[in-house]
Parts: sequence; structure tokens; C-alpha cells
Amino acid sequence: MMQKDQKALIALYANLMDEVKVRIDCIDRAVNGQTGFPGPIVREFCYTQLRLLCELIALSCLVAHGDIPATYAKRLGKEWSADAIIEGLTKLRPHFYPIPMRQADRRSISGKVQSHSVEALNPMAFPKETLLELYGQCHQHLHRGNVRKLLKSTTPIELDTKFPEIIAWAQKINDHLSFHVIAISEDILIFCTLRNMDDNNKVQVGTMERKPPPL
Repeated sequence: MMQKDQKALIALYANLMDEVKVRIDCIDRAVNGQTGFPGPIVREFCYTQLRLLCELIALSCLVAHGDIPATYAKRLGKEWSADAIIEGLTKLRPHFYPIPMRQADRRSISGKVQSHSVEALNPMAFPKETLLELYGQCHQHLHRGNVRKLLKSTTPIELDTKFPEIIAWAQKINDHLSFHVIAISEDILIFCTLRNMDDNNKVQVGTMERKPPPL
């Protein structure tokens, strides 16, 4: 039976993933011209969302591993910066990061499904190293720049209307988190479906027991 503290952890993790889903959807609407903003404002808006998505993923990892006393210690418990949280968790529990998964059905020779299982996707769409790369890149898009940069700029504001790199970043995050697990112990995993099609695309989060593969 799920403990009271574990239920609270699952609820908080689900809330964070719901915010992740909303921010990804906001990026999608923005890059498809549904905001009415000029290009540079769309870019700033989207990179703000990407930066916050990095922080949400880091914070969700911190929540998932709340069994480690150090996660609520004075330093790490008050941290908001994604790179600092990732660095801290790496030292405490190396395998802390969400693992993207897919369903892998076991079938008989005739093709009949005998059992359901899940397996990790490899390579990952958005590993922690890529998260840190994106988090570092966001900074340059969220400042207006200096006078020298302004004097060198010759691009009219109206021409900046395509955002392939933003679309690629958002897709990587979405693909990674679409269905993922986090190991919170040797035997227990948190699983998350970002959009459960059987429940109006709502976030679904729960726990599952890690079992060895059948012989």
C-alpha cells in the first residue's frame, strides 16, 4: 500500500509534470503564430519557457528523490537553478534522472500478446547533459544585449519568424517525458505518462514495482 508521504510525492510530481505539459503546449502555439507577437518576442517567450522547463525537470527529480535527507538540506532544498540541482543530485544518486520508456509487448509465434512490459529508449532524447546545454544557451536569448551588438545588428525585427531550433528543443523534451520512469529505490519506480489518451490527455503518475525480465 502506498504510504501517505509517497502519495504527497506523487501528487506534487504530477503537478510539476502538468506544468511541463502546459509550457510545451504554449511553445507550440507561439511558434505556430497563435500569439500575434512579433518574431523576437516569440523567441524570448519560448526561451523563457525552455529555461523554466529545464528547472521543472530538475525540481521534479529533487521531489522524486525526497527520501535522500540532503535533498531538503539548507543548500539543495533552497536551490532553484537547474544546473546546481543536477550537479547536487548527481553526487547524491547518479541514476536520478528520468528514463524515457516505451511499451514492449511479448508475443507468441502466432502474434498473440502474452505479456506487457516496458523498456528504456536508447539513446535518450533529452539526457541531463543536453538539459545543461540548453539551460546555458537560454541565457543569451533572454537579454537585449549591449550597444556594440545593437550597432552590428542589421536584421529587421519583422523577418525573425521561423524557430526550428526552438521546435527541436521542445520536441526533445516532449519525447523524453512522454512516458518515463524514475527509480526511487532498487524496487520501486515512479512512472509518468504526460498525456494519457484514455483520460482526456491528462498527466498520469503512479508507482510500479521493478521486476526482472521473464526467463
